[in-house]
Amino acid sequence: MPNNNSVFIIDGCRSPIGRGHPEKGMYKNLRADQLGVQTLSALLNRISIRHKTIDDFYLGCVGQHLEQGKNLARQILLLAGLPESIPGATVNRLCASSFSALQMAFDSIKSGSNNAVLVGGVEHMGHVPMTAAVDYNKDLFTEYDFQWTNMGLTAEKLAEIYEISREEQDKFTIESNERYFKAKENKFYDNEIVPITLPDNSEVLNDEDPRVSSLEKLATLKTVFKEDGTITAANSSGIADGAAMAMVCGNEYLSQADNQYLVEIKAVVNIGLNPTVMGLGPVYAIKKLLQRTGLSMSDIGLFEINEAFAAQVIACQRELKIPTEKLNIHGGAVAMGHPLGMSGLRIVITLAHSMAERNVKYGIASLCVGQGQGVAMLLERG
Repeated sequence: MPNNNSVFIIDGCRSPIGRGHPEKGMYKNLRADQLGVQTLSALLNRISIRHKTIDDFYLGCVGQHLEQGKNLARQILLLAGLPESIPGATVNRLCASSFSALQMAFDSIKSGSNNAVLVGGVEHMGHVPMTAAVDYNKDLFTEYDFQWTNMGLTAEKLAEIYEISREEQDKFTIESNERYFKAKENKFYDNEIVPITLPDNSEVLNDEDPRVSSLEKLATLKTVFKEDGTITAANSSGIADGAAMAMVCGNEYLSQADNQYLVEIKAVVNIGLNPTVMGLGPVYAIKKLLQRTGLSMSDIGLFEINEAFAAQVIACQRELKIPTEKLNIHGGAVAMGHPLGMSGLRIVITLAHSMAERNVKYGIASLCVGQGQGVAMLLERG
């Protein structure tokens, strides 16, 4: 058995990711809470647990917890028919919301407060846009050269600093999609994607956004954030809808689960940085994580860095000198889309299943976070 106070992910799964469009996306008629309920129910069907032993539920979400009754976590529990004794809390750290929900579970188990925690993330950007009810204090921008709330402009700044061309970003986009489709063909995503039933009783099994393209076609797209810039809709992560769920536990609970688990969570860090270059968050977070754990870059078998923008991931890869064959090996958000509250947990689940597939001992998941933050998590497979 692992040492005391170890924390394990027993299993994790996600919905297919839909295009975040209020009229055309595949989830246009499905609420965020319904999406969360179906994904959570699918997770519970995959693992053998006693519901009354679950101590808490932490859910990452950026927008829907306001639109659909504030604490969406508690509502999903009740809608899913779980015991009323299980509490729930909704967490918002923008792109890392469900990542931070997972950290809360990790910390609570490490401290002995909990022994079994459900973790989730959900976002329906087709129903609640990123700018909904936003009213920033103008004083936030007095010390910076532009309003860093525009994430696209922060990516454009990294493209300028690192001299990342439009063509290099488009090549990254093509590779992200190619890796995704190769993984799909090899049935990798069968390990993590669960079917979702729509209101018309049809079932969706596939992500909506990935597509095959060419450099010639991508070169015809207009830039989105600057007329003379390099960032397009294709080399950015798409606005999207989706949900992810995982079961996290300590040693005592693991003994009731036949000692089966995907990965052990070893360490988690958070950092802050200049918000105009928020895309470099993974650089500082991963360096801090390695320093804390005493590991080196060469010790890490796989990296999963959320693809907010192709330029942002390229900049992080250059700074950290990550070999291409170790980074986002099954594609990323540039291909699939980026449902804000879901993505943090999604990349951890993908990394965990990738580590199992490749028999890798150590993996790191990391995200850049709006307003100038970064997060990173070390996973170990025994």
